[in-house]
Amino acid sequence: MRQKEDPKQQRRPLQHLIVFFALLVLISLACYLPSSLPLNLPGQADFDIQTSVAGTVVALEVDQVNRGTDSELEGTQTPGNPTTVTPTTASVSPGEVKVFVSENTNCRAGQGTTFERLTILLKGEEAEVAGIDTSGDYWYIRRPDKLTEFCWLWGRYATPTGPYESVPVFTQVPTATPGFEFEIAYHSNLGLCGGFYVLQYRITNTGSFTLESWQTSSVDHTGGSNPQINQQNKFIDNTGCVPVGEKVNLTPGESYYVNALFNNNPAGHDITVTVQVCSADGLGGICRSRTIRHTP
Repeated sequence: MRQKEDPKQQRRPLQHLIVFFALLVLISLACYLPSSLPLNLPGQADFDIQTSVAGTVVALEVDQVNRGTDSELEGTQTPGNPTTVTPTTASVSPGEVKVFVSENTNCRAGQGTTFERLTILLKGEEAEVAGIDTSGDYWYIRRPDKLTEFCWLWGRYATPTGPYESVPVFTQVPTATPGFEFEIAYHSNLGLCGGFYVLQYRITNTGSFTLESWQTSSVDHTGGSNPQINQQNKFIDNTGCVPVGEKVNLTPGESYYVNALFNNNPAGHDITVTVQVCSADGLGGICRSRTIRHTP
């Protein structure tokens, strides 16, 4: 007699077949799955680029605001700065015009060596231009060491960049520093002293500033004496070649001596001697020059 089959046993081959096909489907799908999830969601890269650009624009806008306006440049005054401007047909933005110097160059309170030296631009240094004087010889610049102040830069070694033809033209500073005066007079020929022929000049402080340093330079129009530059931070009195006294400075009303040096005897020659005197050691501070032409 045939034994009756269990219904559960009849369903098992079908279940196994279903499980088998399900596994095949899962395995095939796994082959197409990425190995890792994306770092950015769709559109995230574009968002990052837009944010970066927006940040750059903001930074540029802040930089332009911090530079100030033309009226602020003209309104910031220091002693010796210009007070009037010749109108120009065009204007420039602050920072648009600059100069760089090819040699170390003084920047002063006015146009000329009689004005106080405020700072020095070193070779290769750059500065923002705020204007130029009527002669075209001096640039009015923002001081690199003090960005809220300005000074006059001698233009001989200064090269402009940008639309410099359109910068404001300032009138000349009318007067030099008052009270910085001195007189110079030939005193004697000291002869050969320490390898140099020495001419001595008497200097008198006729102003209200104390004189601290000096320099002499000479021209021999006859020729042959070979003048030398002499720079000192003290004033010296000589009797012959022997120093008999010295002064570290000359206060108002005082007189003392400076010397000009030559490699050969300048006696009987047509000589021009320039004496530069300054209010600080090392030819610093306020400086002024006097020239004397004579035959020792």
